[in-house]
Amino acid sequence: MSILADKTDFKVLKIISKCLKQLDEINDLNLKITKVDDFEISLAINRLKSVIDNNEQVIIINPVT
Repeated sequence: MSILADKTDFKVLKIISKCLKQLDEINDLNLKITKVDDFEISLAINRLKSVIDNNEQVIIINPVT
């Protein structure tokens, strides 16, 4: 069971981004999948992307001088 909060932890967003990379590899490997599976994978990708898009977390990168 997840712990609900006002703001999603950065660690969760990091895990979701790793999942998106893994799901994207399905297309790169040219694996055969059914039409229904392709739809379900696309749906999962879109929902995971919406979680990231709905969070306003910003990564601040300080340039090295």
